[in-house]
This record gives sequence, structure tokens and C-alpha cells, in this order.
Amino acid sequence: MPTISVPDAHGGAEHAVEVNDAKVRQFVDRVRKVAKERRKWAKREHIACYRVYDADIPEYNVAIELFEGKGESEGNRYCVVAEYRAPSSISEDEAAARFEDVLAVVPFALDVPAENVFAKQRRKAKGGGQYTHEQHESHVAFTTEPDYLKQTDYLVELDFSGYLDTGLFLDHRVTRQMVGKMARDTRFLNLFSYTGTATLHAAGGGAFSTTTVDMSQTYLDRARRNMQRNGFTGAPHHFVRADVTSWIVQEAATSHRYDLVFCDPPTFSNGKAMGERTWDVQRDHAKLLQAIARVLKPEGTIVFSCNLRGFKIDAAALDAAGLSVQDISEQTIPHDFERNPKIHRCFLVKRAG
Repeated sequence: MPTISVPDAHGGAEHAVEVNDAKVRQFVDRVRKVAKERRKWAKREHIACYRVYDADIPEYNVAIELFEGKGESEGNRYCVVAEYRAPSSISEDEAAARFEDVLAVVPFALDVPAENVFAKQRRKAKGGGQYTHEQHESHVAFTTEPDYLKQTDYLVELDFSGYLDTGLFLDHRVTRQMVGKMARDTRFLNLFSYTGTATLHAAGGGAFSTTTVDMSQTYLDRARRNMQRNGFTGAPHHFVRADVTSWIVQEAATSHRYDLVFCDPPTFSNGKAMGERTWDVQRDHAKLLQAIARVLKPEGTIVFSCNLRGFKIDAAALDAAGLSVQDISEQTIPHDFERNPKIHRCFLVKRAG
């Protein structure tokens, strides 16, 4: 196997690393260059976790995110390397060799201990078909999210292993901050809440009450812990385990109404709690938004986001239902995702007139 020399993140000591292909040196140079710029930006913006690489070089088709440990994890640095699905022109063996090279050089290029580098790999399930993630022993750590309203930070729990996602979608950093600014004196509702980080910002922004809804008890438990660690406890904060599409219809039959709703649904879902039904964001989003509007106060706002590439919001159907739509996608893309501005779409939905 060839050996390449990899300088550390600060241009100091050189490290000899065995790799499958010496061409990985181009990847190293790119990562070090971007990471240098991102470190300065993150320090200036008081950001503890950010993306440093996103398939910049097609041959090395991965995303890399850095996390500074805070709270109980103070002083530690972590890195997540997520493998994108290789194009059909690349064999599984070739893709695996390149991924091995990435994992070999990243600890030195980014100055992260090898034991704190976590691989999120997609591999064909038995019999082909859907991709699955590799299972690892759970590794929980903590980092912070900046709160620009109070010039402080929120402590957030991360799980670097066992799932493809850590518990914090970095591309929604700006969106969460926006939610915090909009939340003062509101009754806030978070649908498809994941680990509740949008709820955290709403509570910190002065929401009168919060309701957090997700189908996963695991995610709801983490959402509750995130809120508790930041001092948001008690009667104003509610956590509901439910299928959102069914729950929102039931909620409309009550007297509960909300000023601000954050809704970031998955692209597709067929969870057990849904029975034989499936969820498809392109097919079903207009019907869902119409249902959410029934629990919205007259002057209320829905912040709707999704990650489906090529998503097209059904403005005609929403207009027919008396709802107006404003596309705010461009202003919600953080600096570290500017190279990939299609990472998500984001809209403000209100009652027309």
C-alpha cells in the first residue's frame, strides 16, 4: 500500500499514513484549506459545530462535520464522516477503499483523535434494496448551539453512533435561530420534532408554552433531556408521542391553537405506528399544511421545511385553501452549507389576507 505524508491541522508535524490510493492527498489538501477558513468563521460566530467538507471532490463522496465538546464533553473534539451513496459507475469495492482512505487521513488533517472520528456508512441490506447504517456502541457527547437573542449557548445532546444522524441537523442552524426570534409570547408547536432543538430555541426565545410531537419515544426522551439541561421544565412544556398526521387532525377538534408552528417532516416514512399508510412529503405536504392551519391562530405562522431534492410546494392547493406561501430557503442556508444550497427548502405559510 502507498504511504502519504499528512501535515496536522495547524501545519505542524507530518504523519505517515498508509492508504489505498495516493490520490487521497488532493482530498487532504481540500479539507485542510476549508477547515482553516471554517475555524476562523466559527470562532467569530460563536459556533461549536459545523460542516467542513461536502463531496467537494467527486471521488471522495462524503460529508464531514466537526463538533466541539461542551458541558460534560468540554475539551473534546469529534468528527462525523458520512458516506454518500456512490454512483452506479463506482464499484462497491472502489467506494469502500476510498472511504477507508478518508477515515485514515481525517484524524490528522482535522486534529481529532481517531477514537472520536465516527463513520456513518450506508451499505446494501441483505438481498439488495434499501441502504442501512452500521451499528456501533452508543457514544453520547454534548455540544452547544448559539442563541443570538441572549448571547449564550444551549447545551445539546449528541449520539455519534447507532444512527445516521447525530441529533442535530446543522443545516437548520439559521432556521432554529429564526424560530427563536419569532417565538416570544407565542404558543409554539414543533411537529416531527426529532430531538427538539427547535423547541429549545423557541423556549429560549420566550415562548409562552411549547408542544413537541414525534412518533419516536427515543427522540422525545432526548428532546425532554435537551430542554431540562437548559432549564426549560414544568407545565408550559409538553411532549407528545404520536403520528403527526393523525394527531394534528385530533388536535383540531380541541380548543388548542398555536401562534407559531415548526414543521420539518421526513421525505418518506412508513413507521409501524402508521399502519398501512405511508408518508411522502411531495405527495402529502399540502394536505398536512391545510390540517396544521386548522390549529393555527388567525395571525399565526407555519415554518415549513423539507430536505427533498427537487421539492415543489403546491402553492395552488394552498392558495385554494386560503393560505399564502413565502419561500425563504435562500436566507436559511448557513455559511457552511452555501456550497450545497439545495440542502433544504424552507417556507413561511400563513392565512391569506
